[in-house]
Amino acid sequence: MNILFWIDDPRSFNPKKDTTYLLIHECQLRGHSTFYIHDIGIQNNELIISAQKIDTFEIGETINFNPTVQKLTPEMIQMIWIRKDPPVNASYVRDLLIFQQFSDRIKFINHPLGVLKTNEKLAATQFTDFTPETLISQNKNDLLEFIQAHRECVLKPLNGYGGRGIFKVSMNDTNLLPMLELSTDDFSTQIVCQKTVRHEQGDKRIILLNQKAIGAINRVNHTGHRNNFMSGGHAEQAIITEHDQKIISAIAPLLEENGLAFVGIDIIDHHLIEINVTSPTGIQEINQLNKVKIQQDIITAMEKTMTEEQPCLN
Repeated sequence: MNILFWIDDPRSFNPKKDTTYLLIHECQLRGHSTFYIHDIGIQNNELIISAQKIDTFEIGETINFNPTVQKLTPEMIQMIWIRKDPPVNASYVRDLLIFQQFSDRIKFINHPLGVLKTNEKLAATQFTDFTPETLISQNKNDLLEFIQAHRECVLKPLNGYGGRGIFKVSMNDTNLLPMLELSTDDFSTQIVCQKTVRHEQGDKRIILLNQKAIGAINRVNHTGHRNNFMSGGHAEQAIITEHDQKIISAIAPLLEENGLAFVGIDIIDHHLIEINVTSPTGIQEINQLNKVKIQQDIITAMEKTMTEEQPCLN
């Protein structure tokens, strides 16, 4: 079976940290051919994918791929993993729109239209029973009034990831206006302004497969408010609580409707913060802390869906 990965350059992956690294390796262990998508296009209303075959590797080794670029058509492809990191910019959107045009002939994880419809920070705001009080705005006065009302807030870019561009602010900050100007690009771009929650106990990442939790970790940073691994957080064991399950049940219909089978949700202080659908990570840390190999469950589910009618994991 030919399994393609729409990802950033896999040669840059950290063998000890990266989730896609384990997914590719597990596919190879089961005899599948794995490919790195180089670029995509359309010719005469046919999808043309330029891809390079990923060399077989052992855990711990750097990923490499064959220098020969192959042209693959939908009939040659059994699955495409959508796992390129944000930002979801114009180029990202164009590629997803091309994939979407052929989604009746190729199976995807996650579905390209579902990824397009699900901004990872906006999507969470639909579930007000579980989210902190949140303002999405670029308006200077609205932002200042919200911060004043809630005393301490977090500013985040809508298309950011990995903790980048996050500021913790209050009305007492002498640099508040410069931070707002920077975050909103001089009040021209909407941002997330969210009432702070207690981040000191960490940021729980729960991995969902077909709307069910298959593992969790707690990301903790004792030196700052950004718990993401890319921003200095480290992994600790976590349990999935009854309250977590209520959140999962609440968002499950949205995920199923949009073909979002492999998802990571972030929970801080019992609040839903993000629904990660582009390239959720965390399985290496879950594996290490719990002595499991959840990539096996994920690829088993992938193999099952390749023999069925539905376009995504189920």
